[in-house]
Amino acid sequence: MKISYLHYLIFLLAFGLWSCAEEESVFEQTADERVNAALADYQKQLSGAANGWKGIIYPGAGGVYSFYFKFNDQNRVQMYSDFNMETASVMKESSFRLKAMQSPSLIFDTYSYLHLLADPSGSVNGGNNGEGLISDYEFSFQPNPDNPDQMLLIGTKNKTRLVLVKASQEEAVAYEKGELAKSFIFSNIGKYLTYFKRMTVGGIEYEIAVNQTARTVTLSWLDGTNVKSFTTEYYYSSTGVSFLSAFVQGSTTIDGFSGITWDPATLSLGLTAGGSKTVIRDATKPLKVDVDAAKRWYNTALSEDTYWVSEEGFHINGVDDALKVKSLTSGAATYYFYLYWPGYGSNYDGFAPVFSGETGLSLAYLDAVKTPTFTSDGRVVFSGLGVAGTYPTNGPAVDSRNYLYDTSGFYLIELSADRYDMVSAKDAKGWISWVR
Repeated sequence: MKISYLHYLIFLLAFGLWSCAEEESVFEQTADERVNAALADYQKQLSGAANGWKGIIYPGAGGVYSFYFKFNDQNRVQMYSDFNMETASVMKESSFRLKAMQSPSLIFDTYSYLHLLADPSGSVNGGNNGEGLISDYEFSFQPNPDNPDQMLLIGTKNKTRLVLVKASQEEAVAYEKGELAKSFIFSNIGKYLTYFKRMTVGGIEYEIAVNQTARTVTLSWLDGTNVKSFTTEYYYSSTGVSFLSAFVQGSTTIDGFSGITWDPATLSLGLTAGGSKTVIRDATKPLKVDVDAAKRWYNTALSEDTYWVSEEGFHINGVDDALKVKSLTSGAATYYFYLYWPGYGSNYDGFAPVFSGETGLSLAYLDAVKTPTFTSDGRVVFSGLGVAGTYPTNGPAVDSRNYLYDTSGFYLIELSADRYDMVSAKDAKGWISWVR
């Protein structure tokens, strides 16, 4: 039977009325009412956590930072952070609010420890000027129906991920007693005089390397004659140091370090890892020497007719820029970096400070270094051929040259294709970091 155009219009109208009626029956509240109900529920969850929340935030510039938050129903929040020792030990109170933006959002609307990470000034957080650590202080809630004790949030500007987990009563008491600050004892690992450090866990000897700027821990061990390694980011907690990813080796699982102690007399850290107490001790050479690393370092720059750069010169006996190369000047020009340039001349390399002035970068003088000797045990040994330019008679440049020419030579540790550390083979108490 043919349906007339009038009947068709009546059908559409009836369908539309039915659809509207069905929508009204599905949504008993308006969109605004639903959003307000969601905000009220989030407010109840935040302030209703009797022991507060542990927070982990992942800034875009890298690294991971921990927080402890205690929200109340008056839009005030108390917090601690492992950003530094002060933020870990001094409680900061600020305000927050919940707002309906594109989705229900949590906004920390007065300057707080979260703002330190997002501050655009590099002098505040060590990030690049204009962007800081690329973090946020305004977040949108993300669905997480499977875990009522956890909240997931995403930053509205930089998409920073923030994870909130309900704290236990024991953890809350620990934060309030300053245990987060005590965990910073682990940072004393930077006081070890040697570049290489070892610990033994579960009968296996590990070389441990810690980058406190990037907040990473690397564990290396021998599997037969091969070196294997594991790297994870870490953050400070109320119990010590927590790994972002747990390390699993056979029956041993290391998800962080607890019970951390520091002995200033012996400059050594004691800790518990994988259920075992151990001590981090110093070492004078790598767990296994990469006998080809020195040649790779040298030939990489030589093949591209370029040079390696170090901003701070040699770190010696626990002192950064121990030889004070940053104090060097050349007329009105100031120190910019030290370079090592393989094949600078037809039969020599260049080792020299580079200066920055009104006319740009310049070399005022240079050490002519003989083509290095590469030993069979993986060391590189430097010696001098002469100098060029108006070379100082004493001071940082002379001291740097003398340290470079130590007859024990250096081990090269490859951190990446464009980054090597050159470590004294004499005692591992001096090193220089090269990048290109």
